[in-house]
Amino acid sequence: MVRKNDSAKTKKTAIVLSVVLVMLVLVFLGIIFYPDINDFRIRQKNNRLYGGMTSELKDSSLYKDLRSGKSICFLGDSITSGYHTDEVPWYQALTPHIKGEVYNLSRSGWTINNLIDNSEKIPAADIYIIAIGINDILFYDESYASHTSDEFAQNAGKLTSLIKDRSSEAKIYYVSPWTFCDLKQSYFDRGDEYRKALAAYCESSGCIYINADPVITSVLKSEGFEKYMFNQFHPNAPYGIGLFSYAVLKAAHDQGI
Repeated sequence: MVRKNDSAKTKKTAIVLSVVLVMLVLVFLGIIFYPDINDFRIRQKNNRLYGGMTSELKDSSLYKDLRSGKSICFLGDSITSGYHTDEVPWYQALTPHIKGEVYNLSRSGWTINNLIDNSEKIPAADIYIIAIGINDILFYDESYASHTSDEFAQNAGKLTSLIKDRSSEAKIYYVSPWTFCDLKQSYFDRGDEYRKALAAYCESSGCIYINADPVITSVLKSEGFEKYMFNQFHPNAPYGIGLFSYAVLKAAHDQGI
């Protein structure tokens, strides 16, 4: 009886150790391969362009740049990092049309000052698409934000210079600070001031300004923001992502960019 019990205990111990070993191997493989698997999952998510791709949306220099095979770096805040959309950035619906290498430097809560402070992390690229400013508008009185529209435009100049130091021939697009909903009128007025200041800077500097705000605002007013927005400031996925991607292409076409 003693030998039988010892044998049973040995078998049980062997089974437990085998299960533990298998679990450790799975954890190890997960650590190694999760980033690639997660990236594939994100890329395969069905974030379709609002209304689908059309010949009109293809009629812009921006679309030609997306298709050119040149490297593209997206810079921005939570909407570019996909903070509230399971790591899906606002441009995800454009990725099937992008032929070159794609880089992304963005963080939730970032202002244009944060991009300046982290400029050494900005990758070298042929094209930069910068969507920043909503946090400068919403939190203008915070130390990390641009306190006025003039300061915001000056900071855009600083950021552009830092990018040009790294990629002197780069083409730079600035997307207007993103749309927000259901706030006091003073926020909307401030948003208009910051957008106008950025547009004026781009006109004087050779950067390209894309004002996606009217397109987004028009759709939200006609169809309701609940369908497209996660909250007052962030698009949802997939509908909001599809709308924001569409709005940038539509604005580029409408502005003759």
